[in-house]
Amino acid sequence: MKRHLITVAAMTLAVVLTTFSSCRKPQAEDNTPAKEGLYLGIVGFNSDLYTMPLGLLNQNTKANFESFVDGLSMQNGTILYHAVNTGLNSLASARIPENLINVSVVTFTDGLDQGSYILSNYNSGSEYLSAVNSRINNELIGGQNISAYSIGVRGSDVSDVEGFRNNLKKLSSDPVNNVFEVSNMNEASEKFAQIAQQLYNQSTFYNVTLKLPAQEPGTKIRFTFDNVADANESQCYIEGTYIRNAGKGQLTEIQYVGLESMSGIAVTASTEGIFDLFSFQNLTDMNGVQISTDYVKQYNWLESSAQWQYNSEFTPSGNTEVVNEYKSAMIMLVLDCSSSLGSDFTNMKTAANGFIETLSGNYNGRR
Repeated sequence: MKRHLITVAAMTLAVVLTTFSSCRKPQAEDNTPAKEGLYLGIVGFNSDLYTMPLGLLNQNTKANFESFVDGLSMQNGTILYHAVNTGLNSLASARIPENLINVSVVTFTDGLDQGSYILSNYNSGSEYLSAVNSRINNELIGGQNISAYSIGVRGSDVSDVEGFRNNLKKLSSDPVNNVFEVSNMNEASEKFAQIAQQLYNQSTFYNVTLKLPAQEPGTKIRFTFDNVADANESQCYIEGTYIRNAGKGQLTEIQYVGLESMSGIAVTASTEGIFDLFSFQNLTDMNGVQISTDYVKQYNWLESSAQWQYNSEFTPSGNTEVVNEYKSAMIMLVLDCSSSLGSDFTNMKTAANGFIETLSGNYNGRR
């Protein structure tokens, strides 16, 4: 009788606990934006995957990433497609910074894929590659397209040259500009550095502010940047027409010659007393390089004499300001660690750490 009572009591307690558990509210998903900054993740691959999750990269944290790369080791096998897909999964599942402007995957390999589809639901390697290519070209992460780059040093054991080149193309987002087949690791190292600098440029805005007294509405203004003695000689300038709009100075019908800016054809000024401050977002030359303000000059067009009048009171030191604005980026580095690399494996790790150094040095621990 006692045994029966204990059993009933235990069953009753189990029902109560189950009911309590089922009524518990599910834990809310954390939708808090990630901290702003440059995020890096790493996937090394051979017959296995070696992953370092996405984390903030700067001068304070770079040693962690470099130590991970230094610790990679060679083995047989090349699950290339699976490694890239794993990197994409990591990017897709990450919390997104609010000012994200760049999502990139940089893949290095020296050979052909071996067995990735065995680790997936796909029926063949070509099917898996097509799926990864579709993700690269169609998936958005934080509202951003994926920029994918591939660097390849074809190993001596690769007889299917077209297959190797097809991999590089399909694992890139731009088969013309983002694919780099090189003949040795020295050239590969140069491509790592080139891509790192390009990614930095995409994530850093050079904002140039030009200050001048409020002008007469309808005045045509030109700012030259190439140290010329005459505005007509300039090949690098901003030109627009000054108006007043809602009590603020505005430069309209802007033309950028030899320059590029994200500010568009109309810029509204902020004010300091009688002065207007025109800010041009990400002002660069046609190659995306920061434009120097050391020689900037300002001219007004005089209709009466049909010539440009130089403003001698406008000086580079007193009327210009350059501010670097850092946007957030998420970058996945995918590295071949197959034994076919041989002595080039050490050089590959050196190149990868150079990539990390370039990015971390530019961000300089500000995040």
